[in-house]
Amino acid sequence: MKEKLTIFRALGEETKFRILKALIHGEKCACELPEIIKKTQSNTSMHLAKLQDWRLISSKREGKKIIYSIKDKRVYGALRIVGIKK
Repeated sequence: MKEKLTIFRALGEETKFRILKALIHGEKCACELPEIIKKTQSNTSMHLAKLQDWRLISSKREGKKIIYSIKDKRVYGALRIVGIKK
């Protein structure tokens, strides 16, 4: 049950919601996200770490870049409920 609620916890926090909204359209480099969501790099990193802890997103390294993407496919359905489409 707790695992299912993490999606709603993420959607209920504006910064995490913005990150998921950005990632629904495809992979993003960690360097792109602060500008997209209008937050500092350190603030963005903190939220990315929590979303990874909750297993909602995943990351991979490409050279010096870290690329993030949505891992839990249920996120797509949850975002559709609030009117965000891929």
